[in-house]
Amino acid sequence: MRTAFKRSGRLVAALCAVVLIAGCGGQETSSGGPDSLQGTDPDLARFYEQEVSWGDCEETSGDTGLECADLEVPADYDQPDGETTTVVMARSASTSDAAGGSLILNPGGPGGSGVDLMQVAPGYFDSSIQERYDLVSFDPRGVFRSDGIDCLDAEGLDRWRAESAYDPAAESLDELRSSYQEVGEACAENSGPVLEHMDTDSVARDLDVMRAVLGDARTNYVGFSYGTQIGAAYAELFPDRVGRFVLDGAVDPSLSNAEITLGQAESFEASLRQFIQECTETNAECFTDGTVDDGLAEVQRIIARTQDETITARDGRQISAVSAVEGVLVPLYNPAAYSTLNEALVDAQGGDYTALMGISDTNHGRQSDGTYRGNSSVAFAAVNCLDYDSRNVTDEQMAADQGALEQVSPTFGQFLGYTDAACQGWPFGPSGSPHAAQYTGDSEVLVVGTRHDPATPYPWAEALTEQLGNARLLTYEGWGHGAYTSGNACVVSAVDAYLVDGELPPEGEVCGG
Repeated sequence: MRTAFKRSGRLVAALCAVVLIAGCGGQETSSGGPDSLQGTDPDLARFYEQEVSWGDCEETSGDTGLECADLEVPADYDQPDGETTTVVMARSASTSDAAGGSLILNPGGPGGSGVDLMQVAPGYFDSSIQERYDLVSFDPRGVFRSDGIDCLDAEGLDRWRAESAYDPAAESLDELRSSYQEVGEACAENSGPVLEHMDTDSVARDLDVMRAVLGDARTNYVGFSYGTQIGAAYAELFPDRVGRFVLDGAVDPSLSNAEITLGQAESFEASLRQFIQECTETNAECFTDGTVDDGLAEVQRIIARTQDETITARDGRQISAVSAVEGVLVPLYNPAAYSTLNEALVDAQGGDYTALMGISDTNHGRQSDGTYRGNSSVAFAAVNCLDYDSRNVTDEQMAADQGALEQVSPTFGQFLGYTDAACQGWPFGPSGSPHAAQYTGDSEVLVVGTRHDPATPYPWAEALTEQLGNARLLTYEGWGHGAYTSGNACVVSAVDAYLVDGELPPEGEVCGG
């Protein structure tokens, strides 16, 4: 799950930043068996029955042992005889001949690359998981390698990111809407039909085609962050096909765009306070030696300076307030990055904002040569503006929402609002609207929530567990985004036991603390 800055910013909440590229060659083929096709819409049978060609992934870093394949799916599931689009999958084969099917992974986003995730995923999972399953992930429709939408060139993305945050005192909301309309129209000019069908329900439908082609009667799945939203949509659409489902860093699908942003703003502010407290207590070179409130004031001063002065990075690019805020926010996803944040803040105190800009660049996939790898920033906008119905949100309501943001988050709130206006300008959608997850299947879902998660607040995990009904909540008493990849032995052991043996943790289980 990512926070959405007004106009120019997009925070990527994928669990890993992998700067590798994969493509597909063709060798071994695979297709679904009879059990995997039961109950399939006859109009979609040709997709469910397709054979895919697995081969070496091109341009990966080192010997990853991955195989890649292209999956053909309808661009619009309401028109199965219409145009199609391609979803690129990556697979790490089981280390045992007695594999029990596939375990499909999604890293989050929207816009996160599962093919990138697969280049490090085997390191996250115990040998017992890799013996039992083929690990599989994918770039969701419209993302990166999967017929990825193409909106702006590198210079255009640089300009978009360099724009100042929306200021209601300086411009109208119509100007913000026009900005997003221009980007959306550029996407339409350069992209295929999938642009209008990147909604989460369509991704969930792709997941079911994937299940069949992989030969599984049920889908075994681990979704992180926004990946939990895909999982919840799948459970609603295909309840009888849910296998062992782990949803870590849960999104509450009943919340509006504004409610999502408010929850994140409050949680990021709390995580910033935690970072400052740890910094002053454990780091002799902390950027501040005062109270937590003193540290917050200093961070706010560092950000405000980019609005009051023209500050450039070492490569000559101007630092916008949005980029500086991203430079602060992104390390809060993982406490292991706190030292990186402290160093960047120390540099900024001395007038050098290059490190903060570098964090923002990595977040957007900008490489050292100025090119961008992937399309996560624009994919984020395309998916969210299809998933969330902003049409009836008034300017007055957005102003009230903005006031609430600034109250719960004095540091970040002013940069996080008016996302509904942005989507009102986006030329496509919405195709859905928020609603509580509905699940009637017999497989119990495991939801994992981190008590102090900045991007997906813990109450969302509680809410999703209640909505699904047939679900169990595992709590991690810690900080950071996502629990399984934190390395907490209790969480890892509980999730692994569920995936391997179907054994759920005890009701009310809490790890850490």
